[in-house]
Amino acid sequence: MAKHFADRMLDAVEEKQAPLCVGLDPMYERLPKQIREIASKSPGGLSEQAAAAKEFCQSVIDIVAEHVPCVKLQTACFERCGPSGMHAYFEVADYAHEANLVVISDVKRADIGSTAEAYAAAHLEEVFIGEGDDEHIVTVDAVTVNPYFGIDGVQPFIDVAKQGGQGVFVVVRTTNPSAIDFQDLKDDEGRRVFEHVAERVNDWANQAGCVGDSGYSLLGAVVPATYPEDTKLLRELMPNSLLLVPGVGAQGGTFADAAIAFHEDGWGGIVTASRSIIYAWERPEYEHLGEVNWEDAIEAAVLNTKANLAEALALRAASV
Repeated sequence: MAKHFADRMLDAVEEKQAPLCVGLDPMYERLPKQIREIASKSPGGLSEQAAAAKEFCQSVIDIVAEHVPCVKLQTACFERCGPSGMHAYFEVADYAHEANLVVISDVKRADIGSTAEAYAAAHLEEVFIGEGDDEHIVTVDAVTVNPYFGIDGVQPFIDVAKQGGQGVFVVVRTTNPSAIDFQDLKDDEGRRVFEHVAERVNDWANQAGCVGDSGYSLLGAVVPATYPEDTKLLRELMPNSLLLVPGVGAQGGTFADAAIAFHEDGWGGIVTASRSIIYAWERPEYEHLGEVNWEDAIEAAVLNTKANLAEALALRAASV
């Protein structure tokens, strides 16, 4: 059996000295012109878009691999391209592993019974890619799941993850404004829905066989940086879950907000940044580089993001 997911994740964070995950969200319309020109050699339509997604993501991996411990693949960006897109998805995951990166798949799946088991198998178990002598196995290290079905929808993912040394991140709080219509509903005691979800996640995270040598569980949670007071509460409610923290950058969260998701010792969180890094040349601070130098813009953005996060964590440690 592979080493426990949380232990592997924290080892990777320590190696790169950065609790930072780069999100790979390849939207064809936003990709650099050079990438789209390379992909135009493929058959048109969805196959061309899939080729562009693969080329772009692999180029981003080449840039960021020495600076960060993991990448997060947004599966929707590949699924929209049909079968060729899913083939590109697995090739990108394989490429990221070759670059010594932990791979999180952002699928947000869930259901009940045999359907949940099928989803867990589809997204966590091994897949063969390549042909002939080049055929080999690829899988991902962790997935995101939706808690709406309760433990019935999450347990199949936990069971498969235990066997494969993988991880599961339960979506507890999200960044989109209308989420408060449901997530902030209060019970008679004033406790909100996402607080109840967090309490259940903590119970699930402490099942037999879920906690690694590091003291962290293979079951983590998605908690955004955009509601810092809630983030502080959620860190307390799920003490031994790794928190995957979106919302910094394009969605308005600050690095100081994200740092709240970490324990006082500086561990327990993984900040994820997607558009603010992979489309960096569109941002005012890097627009002088221009689209033609998009690779330089991405490298500058990942280095600045890494430095800003380190500074925020250091300031938080000094204040406690």
